Amino acid sequence: MISYLNLDKQTLYESVLNTSLTYPKRKAFYYKGKYYSYEYLLNKINIFTAHFKKMGVKKDDVVTICLPNIPEALYLFYAINQLGAIANIIHPLMKEEQLEEILKRCNSKILFVLDTRYNEFKKINKEGIKVFSVCPTHECNFILNFLYNQISKKDLTYKKDKNNYYSIDEFYKEKDRVSEFDKDIKKDAVYLHSGGTTGDPKTIALSAYAINSLCQSCYDVLDFKEGEITYVLSVLPMFHGFGLTICVHIELAYGGCDMLMPKFSSKETVKFLKRKKLNFIVGVPILFEGLLRNKNFKGKNISSLRNCFVGGDFVSDSLYDRFNKRMEEANIKCRLGVGYGLTETVTVCSVNSISETKRGTVGKPLNNLKALIIDENNNVLNNGEKGEICIAGPTLMNGYRFSRNKDNDDIFIFINDEKYIKTGDYGFLDDEGFIHFEQRIKRLIKVNGINIFPSEIENIVNSLPYVFENAAIGIQDDRFGSIIKLYIVLDRDYPKDFGKYSEEINELIVNKASIYAKPKEIVYVDKLPKTLIGKIDVKQLH
Repeated sequence: MISYLNLDKQTLYESVLNTSLTYPKRKAFYYKGKYYSYEYLLNKINIFTAHFKKMGVKKDDVVTICLPNIPEALYLFYAINQLGAIANIIHPLMKEEQLEEILKRCNSKILFVLDTRYNEFKKINKEGIKVFSVCPTHECNFILNFLYNQISKKDLTYKKDKNNYYSIDEFYKEKDRVSEFDKDIKKDAVYLHSGGTTGDPKTIALSAYAINSLCQSCYDVLDFKEGEITYVLSVLPMFHGFGLTICVHIELAYGGCDMLMPKFSSKETVKFLKRKKLNFIVGVPILFEGLLRNKNFKGKNISSLRNCFVGGDFVSDSLYDRFNKRMEEANIKCRLGVGYGLTETVTVCSVNSISETKRGTVGKPLNNLKALIIDENNNVLNNGEKGEICIAGPTLMNGYRFSRNKDNDDIFIFINDEKYIKTGDYGFLDDEGFIHFEQRIKRLIKVNGINIFPSEIENIVNSLPYVFENAAIGIQDDRFGSIIKLYIVLDRDYPKDFGKYSEEINELIVNKASIYAKPKEIVYVDKLPKTLIGKIDVKQLH
C-alpha cells in the first residue's frame, strides 16, 4: 500500500516510481481509446531519461515542454525530474515570439513541440536550441496514427529536411534505461509562467517539496481511499499549476488513473462518465458551463462523480447553483467545490469540500496552510476586516526567476517569524476560518471615491437567465475617477432585446449593489476575449 503521509519527502519522479512498484499492472493513464499501466509508464520514463543523459542533460539544466496533455508530456516531465533537471512547461499554443523570449530567459537548450507546429519553431535550431517534433498519435493504434498523418500531411513537410530535423522518435528508439534518480526535493523542479501577483510576466520556480506537499494536503479533500483506483479528467493543461498537480500528478502519486484529454470535449467527458470511468473533474468555470450545456450530462450518466472542483477564475452563484441542482437531480452526493489559489503556491490554497463548505466563500485553507489578512502597512487585521490575503505553508514557491527587479523581496513577508506570500487579492477571513475572496486588488474600481468590486457586479448580472457571461471594467473618468463599462454575452437561446435587458440590468445592480456600481455603458458582444487557459482576459477589454 502507498502511504500518503510521506509524499512531501519524495521527488516527483520518486512518487510515481513508488506507485509503479506497488501497482505495476494498474491503469496509470488513458489516451485515445487505450489504457497504459504504471509498469509501462515507468519503463518509458526510464528510457527517456537514458536518452536525455546521452544528450548531456544534467541536474539544473532547463528542458522546455510545449505540449498538450498527451503521453509524451508525462514521460518527458518525469524523466526531466528523474535527472534533477528543471521542467519548463509552456502553453502549447504560445506564439513563437513569446516562446523564444522565455527560452532565452530560462537558458533552455531543448524544446518539445507538436509536429504540426514544428515549422513555426524550427528556425530556433539555428540559435543553439534543439527543437524536437512530437506526434500526438505515436502511442495510438495504426488506424488513428494513419488518419492523423493524412489530415496533417500539409503541415508535416519539414520531415523532408533530414539535416535540421529532430524527433521524439529518437527517444523511443533508446535501448538503455536509467533507474537512479536525483533526490533533492527542495531545489527548483518546475518553471511555470504567470502574470504574477503584480500583473507582470513571471517565471515561477516550484520545488518537488512544494508540489508534493500540496498533493498530500489534498488527499482527504479529494476523498481518496488507500489502494482504491480513481479516475480524474486530465484536461487542464500541465503548464497550469491546477492541471499539473490536481489533474495529473496527484493521481499518479496515489495510484489513480489520468484520463488524458488534450482538448476539452463535453461529449467525450460524458462518454467517460457513462462507462463509470470518471470520479473527479477539476476545471475552470467555462469547462463546467460546457458540461451543463450537454443534454446528456445528467441522471444516471453522471452517477460515478464523487467530487468536482472549480477555480482559476471568478465563479458565479448562477454556475454554482445550476451545477449543484444537476447533481441533486441525479441523486448523488457530488457538489461543486469552489476553491482559490495562485501559481505562487503551486495552485489551490483553500477549497470548499463536501464535508466543509460555505456558500459565498472560497473555502478554508488546506490543512498544512495558514491564511491571514493585512492592511496597506502590513498590519494583521481581525476577522471580518478586509485587506490583502496572505498565505503561509510548505507549498510556497522558491521564488521568481530571471526577474530584473525586487519582486521576491516585495512578495514575501514575515509575520511572527513565519514566511507568508502576499497574494495581491482582496478579501477577509470570517470567524469560522473561511476565506472570502472579493477581488484582485488591481481590479478594484474607485467611483466617486467609493470602492466597487467588478466581481460583485458580474455575480449580480450572471443571475439573469439570458446572460451567458459578462465582464465589468473600470474606465478612467475626469469627473468620477472611474466609470464602469459592462460587457455582456447573451445566452444563445434568448432574443437580442438589448434595450429591455439593459434597463433590467441597471435596476438590478442599483438595488443589489449601489448607484455607484451602475454601468455607464453596457456593450453586447458575441464573445469575450480569453486567456490561454480560458479565463476572461479583462486586459483586452480596456
